[in-house]
Amino acid sequence: MATTRKSARTYHHGDLKAALVVAAAAIVRTSGLDALTLREVARRTGVSAAAPYRHFADRRALVAAVAERGFVRLGEALTAAMKSGGGRGGFKQVALAYVHFGLANPAEYRVMFGPEMADTRDFPSLRETGRGVLGGVAETVSHLQKAGVIGPGDPHLMSVALWSTLHGLVLLVLDGQTEGVEDSAALVEEATRIVMFGMAPR
Repeated sequence: MATTRKSARTYHHGDLKAALVVAAAAIVRTSGLDALTLREVARRTGVSAAAPYRHFADRRALVAAVAERGFVRLGEALTAAMKSGGGRGGFKQVALAYVHFGLANPAEYRVMFGPEMADTRDFPSLRETGRGVLGGVAETVSHLQKAGVIGPGDPHLMSVALWSTLHGLVLLVLDGQTEGVEDSAALVEEATRIVMFGMAPR
């Protein structure tokens, strides 16, 4: 009981929800998604078993929060890459940032794009966050079109195509399906080169 009272004081300004999500992400990383339960998150956070239900209706809502946190972090990584420079070099840095995020955060990445989150209609905040990341990529594509770095086309459609390419690359590497290519960095370099020149004006 002392631990619960202490934790209640610690998280009395709305920090508990964020702490629960951080704990949930840690469980996913170390033990896998199947190990994620509201009870285990409460135990690791040091609160009562009932406390998480004040913020999450059920386990799936907690999974959605982990996925949303992942998209926020991915968006931050891409935004930082966008600020690193313009032109082809900047475009390449954005692509590299995406792949590096997925490879550095495999557990969260699989949650973000996993079957439990395939339908986000029940989680509008997650849906908007994910769309916001794609929207940022589309804005970058549009900007590079205006700069003459890449050719004309629908920025949204081109962004989805780019995302598909990079997403496939991340999963292939994570699943060990890139046999014969020991240097994943070189693979990323080659993939982004193909994407860049494939979209470049002729």
